[in-house]
Amino acid sequence: MNEDNSPLVTVVIPAYNHERYVVDGIRSIINQTYRNIELIVINDGSRDGTHEKIASLTEECTRRFARFEYIDRVNVGLSATLNQALSIARGTYFSVLASDDIAYPNKIDTLVYALEANGAAFAAAFGNAQFIDENGRTISMVKSGRFSGGDNNEEVDNCLDYYSTSRKFTYTGAEFGSYKTLIAGNYLPSMSNVVRTAAISEVGGWTPGNVMEDWEMWLKLARKRKFLLVDEPLAFYRWHDLNTAKTMANGLVDASLLVLNGERAFCVQNNLLSYWNATHDKLVFQLLRKKGVPFSKKLSLLMGTNKASLVKSAVRRLMRISG
Repeated sequence: MNEDNSPLVTVVIPAYNHERYVVDGIRSIINQTYRNIELIVINDGSRDGTHEKIASLTEECTRRFARFEYIDRVNVGLSATLNQALSIARGTYFSVLASDDIAYPNKIDTLVYALEANGAAFAAAFGNAQFIDENGRTISMVKSGRFSGGDNNEEVDNCLDYYSTSRKFTYTGAEFGSYKTLIAGNYLPSMSNVVRTAAISEVGGWTPGNVMEDWEMWLKLARKRKFLLVDEPLAFYRWHDLNTAKTMANGLVDASLLVLNGERAFCVQNNLLSYWNATHDKLVFQLLRKKGVPFSKKLSLLMGTNKASLVKSAVRRLMRISG
């Protein structure tokens, strides 16, 4: 892409207690082959040495980027942090990189080129992301959620293969990023995408307090626009003990139900209620199986769901386990 007229891209790095990783994340943006970037780094009230690590790169970032903003403040949560970045973003495109992940050098170049070539009907372009561990070594994930170094057909080394497991579509096909596939759950990599900034603003940004911010955003965008897939890895997704999927595992199901409840009216209006019901039943079934969930809550969930469908779902799961 011609650097003289290439659109400005806003890259946002929200940081929280990632002193060990944040320098690698920022440096991966410094090393982008795409030149016209503004970088916004927001330290969301870290309690470790994250601030000092970011501050050590201030001079280098100021030289490298068309604009560099570093905001160090109290903790308000990821969704509010992304909204703050959106409010000061000047770029045509918007890309978020968690402070423990790493972008490939060609990530921005590749995805911006794809969006520029395909037009405004596409809200975002996605690449794949490869798993790495806390030491930056590439790893594979067993589809049950465990890691292993041995050969096994159930192991995958990238996000799209892992998170689309057992789905009734192929992510490389025409249904990539469609609302119908996303209402069943998020499978899109948050670290390897570029989104049109105007599209995010049009849907009102992120909901403060929501910890399923990616899934909610993709659903809102998919209501009216399409997503592009560039079928190659463009980022590293770091899997470690402080991942949200580990630290908030129990709360993520509740958060998913909140997001899903916000989509029900749209699904009713667009003849998609059967898809909504299937996901709702799946989430309720997960909560019913969890220990520590109060009986009153389980009873309330049962009363509010399609009980016949839930029973069928439970029977199918039991048959798979026993068979």
